[in-house]
Amino acid sequence: MKRELIKISEFRRRRWGENGTPPCSQAIRNYIRDGKLPGEQIGKLWYIDWAAFNKSAGNELVAMVLKGAA
Repeated sequence: MKRELIKISEFRRRRWGENGTPPCSQAIRNYIRDGKLPGEQIGKLWYIDWAAFNKSAGNELVAMVLKGAA
């Protein structure tokens, strides 16, 4: 599966749009650490795996499997 890593700011824009109310960046980093969102830290920056996020479509079991496959 091809990965598409995007910054947290881009994730917030794509997921909630310009007028949405997304969680703060720290909360999203915690979701990545806890395994609730597919992503990783590279250096000091955090990235969301957009391809894995779209494939999981809110299904937590699928998200766990995709996280293990990465």
